[in-house]
Parts: sequence; structure tokens; C-alpha cells
Amino acid sequence: MAALLRSARLLKFSPSGLLQIPGVKRSGPPLSRLYSGSFGGSRSVGCSRKLCPAPENTLRYVARKRTRTSVAIQSKQAQDFDWALNKLDSSVRRTGRITKTLLLRIFHDICRTGYPSGNQALLLLRSCGTLLPEVPLEERTQLAHHVWEKLRDLGAQYDVSHYNALLKVYLQNEFKFSPTDFLAKMEAANIQPNRVTYQRLIAAYCQNGDIEGASTILGFMKNKDLPITEAVFNSLVTGHARAGDIESAKNILTVMKGAGIEPGPDTYISLLTAYAEKGDMESFKKTLEVAESADFTLMDRDFMQVIFSLAKAGQQQHLPEVVERLRHERGYVPDAMNLCLSLITQGLEDSAFYILKTFPTLQSDNLNTDSSNVGNFFLRHCVNMDMPLEKLGVYCKELQEANFHSTPLIFSLSCALESKKTADENVKGARFTHKASLLLAPPHSASERQKQTCNTLKMSRYTHVGLHLGPCLWWARFQTYAKCRTASSN
Repeated sequence: MAALLRSARLLKFSPSGLLQIPGVKRSGPPLSRLYSGSFGGSRSVGCSRKLCPAPENTLRYVARKRTRTSVAIQSKQAQDFDWALNKLDSSVRRTGRITKTLLLRIFHDICRTGYPSGNQALLLLRSCGTLLPEVPLEERTQLAHHVWEKLRDLGAQYDVSHYNALLKVYLQNEFKFSPTDFLAKMEAANIQPNRVTYQRLIAAYCQNGDIEGASTILGFMKNKDLPITEAVFNSLVTGHARAGDIESAKNILTVMKGAGIEPGPDTYISLLTAYAEKGDMESFKKTLEVAESADFTLMDRDFMQVIFSLAKAGQQQHLPEVVERLRHERGYVPDAMNLCLSLITQGLEDSAFYILKTFPTLQSDNLNTDSSNVGNFFLRHCVNMDMPLEKLGVYCKELQEANFHSTPLIFSLSCALESKKTADENVKGARFTHKASLLLAPPHSASERQKQTCNTLKMSRYTHVGLHLGPCLWWARFQTYAKCRTASSN
């Protein structure tokens, strides 16, 4: 399975002991009321010794009933967790991502049971990062905090793995926080940080170029005799580079070798990303040659990480130099789709469109549609992100001219209608969208279809919205351009 739940997959599921939740309060009347004879408030009913069970027998009955209830709850939790794990695993294996709708559905189902387990909490927390490329970074973090607080209130027990998962979400979402405050919260919860905790705190400091803060955490690790791993050195490469000291970042590789740790592919990726963010493509090429001479073969996914950092740093002019190194390995299209979605989410749609045009073959993200239509996912996400209509029209035109999509404008319009978005904020644009929606509905007759089309084209003459959508809708209802011109003149 993907890195989604590496630890959760190793669990052995058992209805009797998998999802026990110590310390959960169970609501119910005191035991004394279950056998004291009181019922319905102040009314009391006397009963003879022969009719009323002995107190000790009643206690045994209550204990057995609670045991059966507890086992039933645990069994239901195991089944729910298995279902959620399979759903998320299937989505990650198929597309490399999950949707917010699916995640929220699983979250609400878990909350509905009232007894969330630690494994379920871990599953949800780990899903609030890069597995949601269509969700803005800030919204992802807010979702993670909501999941954390809600499940904690419902009785989920958190340990160091949950805090480490939250740290990873912070890193993936580039959320700025105070590592010292985070450690203080762990101490207040009586949770001892481990090696992974310190590694990710160092990465958090280095992500912001704070070498001093990273050095403080590094001192904690040395005092606790925790090993300094390759992941720590990779973070230091990033930290020095973002602090503006690219030479120190480069020298980290020498320090690693002196410590008996050989730089691995991830180390070279960190250094390549550092050069890419600075726009130093000469050093980028030299470092890549060194990595290849050390028998390290970088995968397409590695280069996509560099491409993402390159675009975010405003170095889009160097994209072709990195894109040309993509080998279009197996699984390239799903990974490239996720890269495009992430770029669009962060407002880098031009870079995303450049990646879209590198797809090796004409494939569709929806098997039920025409195989010649590439970029449905791209257009849908552009609509969902409220991209200006003029810019969306340019993308649609290029896709159609390149034979990547047969009807990109109509598809974009259908996405807008599905998401209840109007084509323009003004009244005319809203009216035009309503008129266009009539064309998408099945017409009752040929004459009515022609009348609807002509009305929509006339409306497009008075709105800027229709200047691009009109011709596309025109072609959708008539077979030849000559018929369209005749209908328009009438």
C-alpha cells in the first residue's frame, strides 16, 4: 500500500482486542438503580424475594451484558476501520490521491459510532496532507485540526505516533508553527517525543530557513543519544539553502560522509531542489551528473518534486530543462495529474498546463468518456478554483487546437453547472449560463433545439461571457459551420 498507512497495515485485526479504547466514559444509570427496585422516578414497587433476583446475580447479568456490548462495539469498530482503510487504499492505489468528500464521509461515519479508535484517528490525520492535492493548504490544516479535536473529544487516545502524524501534515501543508510550543503540548499530555518527532521538528525549522532553531533540536537529539539519520542531513541541506547559504548546503554532503553516512537519492534531490529554487541550473546539472555517476537513478516522481519547487519559487522559465528529463515511466500519468492539481491549487495553472501537454499518450482520466479527451481533471479543477473565464477559454482553445480535447468549453460549462457556479458574476453572465444550461438538457424537437441555440447565440453577442462559449455551443447543436451561419443570420 502507499505511504498512507504504513503502520496501520501491519496491524492484526481482532474484534476482541484491536480497537479497545481505555478511559472512555460510558453513559448509563448507576448500578444500584438497576436492582434497587426503583423505576420511573419516585415510584417504588416492592417485590418478594422469590420474584426479584439476588443482587449478586443482577451484577453478573449486568457485567455479561456490558461485556457483550463492548465486544459488539469493538467488532463494529474493526469492520468500520477495515472498510475505511480499503476505500482509502483503493483510491490511493488507483489515482495517488483521495477526495475531500470521501475523507469527510469516512470521518463522519467514524464519529457516528461514538467510539473512535487510535488507529482510525491515525488514518484520518495522515490523509490531511499531500493526498488532498485539490484542497488548499490552509484548508487541509484546518481539517486536520478539526479531526484532532473532534476525535479527542469523543475519547480517542493519542500517542506519539499521532503527534508525529500531525507534524508530517504540518510539513506537507507548509503550516508555520512553534516547534517549542509543540513539544510543550506533548509534555503536557505526558507524551514523550521520539527520534521521528525530533527529525520532523528539525525539518519544520529548516523549511523556514531557521538553522538556529534546527541546531537547538539537534542538540536535544545528541543529549538523548538519538542517531542523526540521513533525513536530518537532508533537512539541513534545505535549511541552509533557504537561509541563503547555498555553499553550506552543498558542504552538508561532505559532513555526511565524515559521519559515516553516504548521501542517498533523497539527499541529492534536496540539493537539486535547492539549486532549482535559486534558478542555478548550471549547478543543478552538475549535481545531477554527480548523482548519476554514483549510480543513483532519479525517478519521474523525484523530478516532479523538483518541478513543483521550481514553479513555486517563480522559476517557471527553467521548467523545460527539468521536464525534458522525465522518462514517462509506468504510473507517470497519475503522478503528473496530481502534480497538475497541486500546482492549480496554489495558483500556478500555467505550469500545470505545461505539464499537461507533456502527457505521453492521449488518455482520459475518466474511462467512460471519449479517449481523445485529455485534461478533464484539469478543466474541472480550474472551474472549481474559480479561474477567470478568459484564461479558461485560452486553455480550452489550446487543448482543442492540439486535439487533446474535442469539446473543452462544453465540458467546462457542465462542470460549472454541476458545481453551481455562474460563468460571470454579473447578471448578464448568470443569464447566459442559464441559457446555456438549456442546451445541455435534452431537446424535445429539432425546431426547439434550433430556437434554443439561436437564443443563446444572440445572448452571447451582448455578453463577454459568450464570446468564447458561443462557437462551442454552436458546434454542439449543428453539424456544419454553414448551418450555424445561416441560423445566426436569422
